Amino acid sequence: MMHTLPTRLLRSELCRLTGASNGASRRARCRRAVKVLNPVTADQQVNYALVELREQCRELRVRVCKKMLAGGLVYLSGGDLKHRNGADVYYPFRPHSNFVYLTGITEPGFACLLDPESQKLTLVAPKAPDDAAVWSGGLPSLDQIAEEAGADICIYAGDLPNYLQQCHPNVDTLHILDYDHPDQQQQLLDIPHICQHQPQQVQQLAGLQAAQTVTKCSFNTAFLNNTLNRCRSLKTAAEVACLLEASKGSAEAHKAIWRACKPGMKEYHLEAAFGHAAGQHGLRHLGYPCIVGAGRNAAVLHYERNSATVGPNDLVLVDAGAEYCCYTADITRTFPANGTFTPQHRDIYDLVLSLQEHALNLIKPGATWSDIQHSTRQLLLDHLQQLGLVQGSMETLAELQVDKIFMPHGLGHFLGLDVHDVSDVGPVPQQLQEGQCITVEPGVYFMPLLLDRALSDPKKVCTCLPLFCSTCIMYG
Repeated sequence: MMHTLPTRLLRSELCRLTGASNGASRRARCRRAVKVLNPVTADQQVNYALVELREQCRELRVRVCKKMLAGGLVYLSGGDLKHRNGADVYYPFRPHSNFVYLTGITEPGFACLLDPESQKLTLVAPKAPDDAAVWSGGLPSLDQIAEEAGADICIYAGDLPNYLQQCHPNVDTLHILDYDHPDQQQQLLDIPHICQHQPQQVQQLAGLQAAQTVTKCSFNTAFLNNTLNRCRSLKTAAEVACLLEASKGSAEAHKAIWRACKPGMKEYHLEAAFGHAAGQHGLRHLGYPCIVGAGRNAAVLHYERNSATVGPNDLVLVDAGAEYCCYTADITRTFPANGTFTPQHRDIYDLVLSLQEHALNLIKPGATWSDIQHSTRQLLLDHLQQLGLVQGSMETLAELQVDKIFMPHGLGHFLGLDVHDVSDVGPVPQQLQEGQCITVEPGVYFMPLLLDRALSDPKKVCTCLPLFCSTCIMYG
């Protein structure tokens, strides 16, 4: 028998706050759950324990090294601070996800070299002027940086040419990503403003250009991106533990929103409640901008204004997730602002819940994502028909894609270091594999634009019941 233990763990954190039981008030199931594909037998148990980040990254580097069969060295940068205004005001820094994947380092200005043959990691650190300690604090020593990150050695960016000449004299290829290519970097740094305010990026480019001059190596962008995408799409147990930690803290932050919500508040008050509660659980950074939509705003898929007033009869949709070690949660919940669902609210809410549970039960290694999505959309049409929101045969409804009037988005996506995580097969899997982590996020929306289009379409007008749909528009 096949069991998906991680699903139970994730659902217990992401979906256990029901609201479907009698007498429930401000409780809500999530519209978005996460499933990790990792079958275990009944007598096995998977240990998703957090490990030291240096050990986690070492395991991931081994995986990448085994996939890099093209020879040469891998070079990756973590990015630099982006200047906002004045002499010393910068946007909050978030490193490139691929760099975090291999090193765990979240400070700006770093890069790394990875030797796939020996699996040796060399960190390339920015060299700060002495007086930087006065303004922003000094960096630890090179040996301390290497020790903390689990690297073999750490060098300054300016020493990269000599290091390659001495330790890798025969290197002929540096495998890089497009954004690290010296030609692209040079175009940016030719802009005086960027050159002046991003000195660490200048150091990296100078070191890379000098290294090419000394070693005569070439830069290759053909292999590394696909290799990293393929590796990142299959999560290790330690990565799943990070996702669980992010999900636990984010779930508590969602509950904090429910407790805080009162009609008359602003949507941004609820956004602030999420950020505060996530920080209380050690999650300082969000994986994506919060979406807090009350009433009709709940039916705007990427609503980020968060500026409206919460009405007493509104449903409030919150789509928010925080990061743990740069691995992000992705949780959406909808709840009544006044604490109690109306019968109509409850019907739609239970509809979405049934879709989610249906899809979750179909997910297993070897299943086809398109089949799961098709089955879930068929169930959506069936429920909409039972509620009197659409009419007609199932064949006609499916042929006219009436389901997309109410659920215009996909069923889910990969999740990991990015909220829409990378893979070598696109934004969603084709055939599900062990180790993949995907969101399951059906939804039912009443969007005026889509409903108006349907009601003005001679083919679709007979399938949608205008009175019921117009009534539902007011709560998104």
